[in-house]
Amino acid sequence: MLYNPVNNSTLALYHTAAQTQQASVYASWCELKEVEQPPTVTTASLFLDYAGMWLCMPNQPRPYQPSDADLLRRAAVGSAGSELAKACGGNLQGQRVLDACAGFGSDGLLLTQFGARVTFVERDRLIWVLLHARVQHLENSTAICDEAFNVLTAAAHPADNWDVVLLDPMFAPSAKKALPDLGLQYLRELTEPAAASADDLSGLVAAAQHRCRGRVVLKRRLKDPLLDRVAFQIKGKSVRFDVYLGTA
Repeated sequence: MLYNPVNNSTLALYHTAAQTQQASVYASWCELKEVEQPPTVTTASLFLDYAGMWLCMPNQPRPYQPSDADLLRRAAVGSAGSELAKACGGNLQGQRVLDACAGFGSDGLLLTQFGARVTFVERDRLIWVLLHARVQHLENSTAICDEAFNVLTAAAHPADNWDVVLLDPMFAPSAKKALPDLGLQYLRELTEPAAASADDLSGLVAAAQHRCRGRVVLKRRLKDPLLDRVAFQIKGKSVRFDVYLGTA
């Protein structure tokens, strides 16, 4: 199911002739333009060909597509070796997960590899189209274009609550000289530069707790300040997962 996008500005979706029918799915959300090859663009745009949906960025010679290679590598370790899966409860088979700040969907897609049924939420329309194209063929996966807080506070009955809510808001810019991988660079460029405030995060966590039967998992940098009332933490090499207990 498709949802009304948050960002209503004009978004170009270029596509090859062979993908005309596939591109038409997004006709209400994008301006469709038939081309033979990836265009040179002056604003962030999308390109659809036989290999799927691509991101075209200004001043970049090649389009970008989120890779499944790292996802498959992480999945090969198994849920027992994944800090994220451990934070989410370990056994994810059949669990209903809300990936509330999905971006390109890498963490939520990893959880699907472990048997979770994931609802992806992304507020930016361009990123959402990329995400939707990536997950649309997965069983028990849905991509919603909306604000995380809107989804978490929508009127619901108990069946609409989740077993796990994953919160991965954009990190504040780092002082480190080393650049993050290209996908994260593009995400930062396409989204608002300011990171969520502590009050915003606290409100998001509280809203998630009210809609969660199990665990609310907040992804943070290792040295980020701790919000109140965390149940426990699971730490990786550069990030940590702060776990809160749901109250639904």
